[in-house]
Amino acid sequence: MSLTKTIKYYGEDDEVTVDLPAHYEVCSRCGGEGKHTNPAIDGNGLSESDFDGDPDFKEAYFAGAYDVPCEVCGGQRVEAVVDVESLSAENKEHWERYQEHLDAEHRMRLEHLAEVRFGA
Repeated sequence: MSLTKTIKYYGEDDEVTVDLPAHYEVCSRCGGEGKHTNPAIDGNGLSESDFDGDPDFKEAYFAGAYDVPCEVCGGQRVEAVVDVESLSAENKEHWERYQEHLDAEHRMRLEHLAEVRFGA
């Protein structure tokens, strides 16, 4: 099994499409349940006060009334992930550069959120 990934390197215009070895793992989004609460309901988090005023909402929420099929695995409970241990030397280099790209994007998002918090 393999995954085809188009890898764009951070700070560069070049991108490369590679087939990477893959295997299945329990879905990282739903933890193997195949479903999760609709993000429109609890995407920003819920506190106890959200349930205090509406016991019917609390009961329905915990009973799964607001669940939707997992947006990552589509209800299959597993997802294909890159098998890093089986990467060829060339693909390992691509994968490492791709991870650097993801790390840089993550740092930029965190920096942006910090700026928003400080009113920048």
